[in-house]
Amino acid sequence: MLKARFALLLFVVIALAAAIYPQSPDNVSVKIAIVDKALNLKNVPKFGLVISNPSDTGFVERKISTAMDGTASVSLPPGDYVLSSAAPLPFEDRIFSWEQPFQVESGQAVTVELSNDNAKISSAISNAVAARPRRHMSEAAALFKTLRNGVVTIEGELGSGTGFIIDPRGLVLTNQHVIAETSDIRVRFDKQTAVRGHVIATDMERDLAIVQINLGAFPKSGVLKIAESRQTDPSLLEGEQVFSIGSPQQQEKILSTGIVSKIEPRAIISDIKFSYGNSGGPLFNSLGEVVGVTSFDLKDKDESSGLAGIVRIEECADLIAKAKDIVSKKGEPSAELMPNLPEGTFPVETIKTAIAAKDFPVKQYISDIHNYEIKYMTPIYKFYTIEKDRIDSLKVRERRNKMKGSSADMFRDLRSYSEYAGELLPVVDILALPEITPTAKSMILSAATSATIGYSTPFALKYKADFSQMRLTCDGKEVTPLRRSKTEIDRDLQNYYKSRKRYTYAGVYTYPYELFAPGRCSELKLQVFSEEDIEEPITTIVNDVTKNRVWSDFQDFRMQAKVMP
Repeated sequence: MLKARFALLLFVVIALAAAIYPQSPDNVSVKIAIVDKALNLKNVPKFGLVISNPSDTGFVERKISTAMDGTASVSLPPGDYVLSSAAPLPFEDRIFSWEQPFQVESGQAVTVELSNDNAKISSAISNAVAARPRRHMSEAAALFKTLRNGVVTIEGELGSGTGFIIDPRGLVLTNQHVIAETSDIRVRFDKQTAVRGHVIATDMERDLAIVQINLGAFPKSGVLKIAESRQTDPSLLEGEQVFSIGSPQQQEKILSTGIVSKIEPRAIISDIKFSYGNSGGPLFNSLGEVVGVTSFDLKDKDESSGLAGIVRIEECADLIAKAKDIVSKKGEPSAELMPNLPEGTFPVETIKTAIAAKDFPVKQYISDIHNYEIKYMTPIYKFYTIEKDRIDSLKVRERRNKMKGSSADMFRDLRSYSEYAGELLPVVDILALPEITPTAKSMILSAATSATIGYSTPFALKYKADFSQMRLTCDGKEVTPLRRSKTEIDRDLQNYYKSRKRYTYAGVYTYPYELFAPGRCSELKLQVFSEEDIEEPITTIVNDVTKNRVWSDFQDFRMQAKVMP
């Protein structure tokens, strides 16, 4: 009797709980049916659909599929939506697709019918083309199109990487090393749109950082969905197909795919291939949810790319929570756009003609100021600097053999520059290179030994300064560089009777060549700041000889630009 009462009581409790906490019902019903040529109504089973909300940038696209009877249902909050076909539907000799807007109001059910009446219908491809095998796109490639606007390029001063948007307030997650030692972070949505980024929070141990930007600068941007892992439904499985979106080597939004090899407590191991520039990008599971942050490559013995290491997204939770708390108390950052690198490619023939000349005017590109050597690097001078020793040896060989047109190709490295690395852009790179000097101690020791034993000991050499930043002004107004970077220099410097590797940074800032046009700037002034004295810059005025040299280097490019349509 007692057991029966207990069972009855338990039943009542469960019934009350179900009444108090009802399951959220699907409030949107979808039906797809089309009419064939014989006027028969055909349901469309197993057809993929995408639900989007163009007016809500925080909404993550929902993907649904019809059942065998051509119907589907889903639960959506109130709002304005668009129901689109995930892929075109070939049927008979026609191709159907849909893009149907609908509205969900609070407390009301909605039915969306897709049919011949609201479909976009086009003729099927010709019989000859139709006979060819159908191409198959991977699920990752299809998801790439909808997710890429949630991925951005992070431009730091030591290099570039990838980041991804995790919050509608403009929070971007990336690797900490991508923004290390950087005072000017730029976040690029595409080739035409970039804004300044502001560091909100970092985690050195896990190599993570969160930067805030203004998403208003790029209305098409989207917030990526972070996967939630449950005991019965893990966010990622070993053997699952994964993919990443990155921007390696100045190429934008590149898709990489792979398989999960192992899931560690703090990391994911995969055979996915990363290139330089992928660091900080999102790793997606097969559903298009973010499960990790791409971080590093595990190299094989032959230094080829082996397995990839990815920080699990669960490891980012504390940092994300911290960043959200910080931005909740801050204002929105500026949406001011940063300047872009120009379109166009510097003419290769112009470089060949200039390099082949008997006397190359090296001194016209260089100026020495206190502690630094300044180089104004046009594409012509850049190629000359990189290839000087090889070019000089080829010229000597040609003269020695009294032959014209040596078998060795003086310009072999020009073939791939414009195609892969962007080295032939029509811009001027200003290089501030710290000079070398003997240490005071070694000079005193050398003088002392020379006076006592008649033999001077070798000097110990050091860099005169450590580069911090530079500033270029045109008639007193600062010019924002198209790109600013620092490059690490390591040299084996003499250290008495031995040599020792010494490190420092050189600054490389990129500017439009038009600044050097005659009459453009009455005074073009360059200021270089060192780590040793960040308040007092070293200043130099760009002389007319250098201005004219730089401007004349771009004469062929200007003529080429005029004749282009």
